Parts: sequence; structure tokens; C-alpha cells
Amino acid sequence: MALSSVLLLIALVVGSMFGDRGILHLITQRQRADALRLEVEALRDENLWLYSQIRELRTDPRAVERLAREELGLARPGETVFLLREGPGKP
Repeated sequence: MALSSVLLLIALVVGSMFGDRGILHLITQRQRADALRLEVEALRDENLWLYSQIRELRTDPRAVERLAREELGLARPGETVFLLREGPGKP
């Protein structure tokens, strides 16, 4: 009787530690939830930044011109564009 009680107690302890609903599983899931929460927060911040960029591009012609100059290397008629490139071995 005592041996079976001890074995039952050990089985319960092991199950509560390592089972599908055990403490270790709970700790792992909480860590995963925290990581996902941080990822969602970062994505929300990025969405806010992108929304502000979209709003700026829709309402400010200078923003469109800046983007065309920086990203596409465009220039107004009569302007000369100089592209500076890094030498070999430089990032």
C-alpha cells in the first residue's frame, strides 16, 4: 500500500512537471507568449510608421520628390546627379 502511494505520488509529480499541462510546458508557453507580444508591439510600431509615411506621401509633394531623388536617383531637368560609390573593401 505504501509503495503504491509513493509510486502514485511520483507519477503525479512527474506528470505535473513534464506533462502536456505541466509546469515546464507552462513556462515555455509563457516565454513564447512574451516573445509574440514583443513581436506584435514591434509590428504595430512599424505599421504606425508606415501609415505616417503613406499619409506624408499622399499630402506632401516634397515627400514624393525626396523619395524620387533618394530611392530612384531622379533629378529635375537641368540638374546633374552625382552618385558616390564606396571603394573596394568598404561597406
